[in-house]
This record gives sequence, structure tokens and C-alpha cells, in this order.
Amino acid sequence: MKTSIEKKPTVILVDDHLIFRQGLKSLINFENIGIVVGEASDGKEFLELLSVSVPDLVIMDIDMPNMNGIEAAQKALELKPGIKIIVFSMFGDQEYFLKMIDLGVKGFILKSSGIGDLEKAVSEVMKGKNYFSSELPKKTINKFGVKNSQETIEKPKAPIPWW
Repeated sequence: MKTSIEKKPTVILVDDHLIFRQGLKSLINFENIGIVVGEASDGKEFLELLSVSVPDLVIMDIDMPNMNGIEAAQKALELKPGIKIIVFSMFGDQEYFLKMIDLGVKGFILKSSGIGDLEKAVSEVMKGKNYFSSELPKKTINKFGVKNSQETIEKPKAPIPWW
């Protein structure tokens, strides 16, 4: 549990699963990581919330109905360029990762991560740094590794002379 006297960031949680939001909110409060000041179940709700309250930090999923996290992050960053967003998703695919980085999110962690990863992400992003789950580079490398291995296997080999 964090015990320092530093100001805890205000946080908006954006995820379409109520039980996940409730659990994450409890965890953030219990571990003294931040103060959850709002919740939204999709990107549209989030943008409405953002029009009346700007938090220090947003923790957002990608896959949501009505407006997904990619579109919501893009619009939020256009409206509030300094807003800090951490993506918290089960989708660690390179496509999603690179798209969100291009948009300007400050962090990206996987839902399979532990509390330590969440604490580190919040801490680093609030210090003005970026934070990306250690699993993300592995997934990207593995994806390329598999592709390269398949290309090598599929390339026809020159015949070996018998003489």
C-alpha cells in the first residue's frame, strides 16, 4: 500500500464492464493509488464526463460499445491535449498498441497485469513519463518472431548438388 503524502491523482475509469470498474475502483482506493472521481461505460459517456470534469488521469479500455477507446482517446486528446491516458486492455496486439501510442496515450497495460504494474504505470505517467506493460514488447517480438520463422520455412531452398 502506498503511504507517501504526495497528492493522489484524480482518476476517471472507462470500461464497459461494471464489475471490472467497481473492482478497479476499490483497488485504486484501497492501495491509495488515486481518487476515482468518475466512471463511464463507453467512450461517449466518457466524453460527456470530460466536458464537466477533467481528471489528472484516465484509465481506459479499448473494446467498448457505442464508441471504442481508440476513438474516445483521439477525441479526448483533441479536446484536452494535456490529458493523461493509460490504456488498460486485454488487447495487447501490436495494431492497437501502435495506434494508441500514435494518438498520444501515456501508458498501456494489459488486464492480465498485477497491481504492481498498475501502480508503476500511474506513478510514471503522473511524473510525465510513459509506461508500457512489459508483456507488450514480448507480444510484439513474438508476433514478428513467428512471422519471420514462417517466412523462413516457406522459402523454397535451393537444391543441394549431389556431386
